[in-house]
Amino acid sequence: MSDLQIALIILGALIIAAVVVYNWMQEKKLRKEVSSEFIVPQKDVLADDFYIDADAYVEKELSSATNKTKPLDAILAAKLSPTPSPITQKLRDEAESAHLHSAEPKLPTVQHDAFVDSDEDWADLQPSVDQHSGEKTEAEPIVKASLHEQLKGLQVNLPEVTHQQIDLIAILYATKNISANDLETLKTGIADMGLPMLLHGLDNEDKWHLINENVPKTSFKQVACSLQLADRGGPVAKNLLNKFQFAVEDAGLSLNAHVEWQGNGDALQRAIELDQFSIEVDQLISVHLAQTDTPIHGTKFKGLAEASGLSLMADGKFYCLNNAKQEPLFVLIDTNNQAFTAENLRTNVLKSVTFQIEIPKVTNCEQVFNQMIGVAQKMASSLNARLVDDNQKPLGDLQIEKIRQQLKVIHATMVARGIMPGSPASMRLFS
Repeated sequence: MSDLQIALIILGALIIAAVVVYNWMQEKKLRKEVSSEFIVPQKDVLADDFYIDADAYVEKELSSATNKTKPLDAILAAKLSPTPSPITQKLRDEAESAHLHSAEPKLPTVQHDAFVDSDEDWADLQPSVDQHSGEKTEAEPIVKASLHEQLKGLQVNLPEVTHQQIDLIAILYATKNISANDLETLKTGIADMGLPMLLHGLDNEDKWHLINENVPKTSFKQVACSLQLADRGGPVAKNLLNKFQFAVEDAGLSLNAHVEWQGNGDALQRAIELDQFSIEVDQLISVHLAQTDTPIHGTKFKGLAEASGLSLMADGKFYCLNNAKQEPLFVLIDTNNQAFTAENLRTNVLKSVTFQIEIPKVTNCEQVFNQMIGVAQKMASSLNARLVDDNQKPLGDLQIEKIRQQLKVIHATMVARGIMPGSPASMRLFS
């Protein structure tokens, strides 16, 4: 072997060694980078028990809602600014004519954030200072005894059926009372535009009346126009919002009335946020009774359901009703969505039935869930059936507790939003 061949072999070996060393260094560097960026989970969420601190979640949601919600007095001050309210102006006039020095001075007890529009208004109510003596002298009472009743008028009075969280509301303040005929004409004109809105009139006794065929033949000092911003079909369309706002403003001009819109922010953005909130909390809890080796006989099933307080309705479903309001709490249906009838239950056997709760539509979802689970467990025991979830997996105490924690979160989210579960507003939103 010549010297040239030996040199080439040594050179090749060095090159191979250099490549191996380089690859080893690159791999070590990459592993180090991956290790530094990888966060080791503190716990296995799939293996560990599911638990939510509902109380902490409620406090967090309520705190967030408080920060996002503008206080009533701030809203009123913004709406009344820069022109002082009639009550504030009246206080100023009375303060100028009142005797500020009295033999028996008294300092009125007032609520600063209830009606004072500015620092200047508050200064008018402070004890005066005698420039000669340098001593403070208390002012005479300049607030009438009936002021509390007058201040109530500052709060926006809205129809009970409306809700500021789910409706776009406009209040029309007219210079003179509006007749019922004018409102009926207005409603007909808006209805022709295809707007699904509600129209209410406030009479002289401060009672709201829905403008319909049964509206009292009287006049109204205020009118409320409302449009629901979202439902289960999604948020209201932008063109519909624009049409509604234009129609209300045009109505204000025709009635010689001032239009005041309730709520803050862009109406379309409010509708989108409301729809996102609805998707988050609109949950349906389902629990299934599935047959084992023993079939579920319809006759025995019907007897157990009725003994548990459920009633078979015309739509072919068993309902558990609220005794006070006769509203559905939960429903029992055939898993295959076949309607129950007295005839087919007498002759057929069932493979599986389902208990369901619409969470936003019940006032106390956790209590109703406990009631439903109790009925389901008793029927499962009597029918020798299995209690399973949507994936046909056994539903034990651990899984039931997980559902309870989720219900607490949903309930807290709705309360923080100001939409109470089971309320008329919630029923409209989730219809």
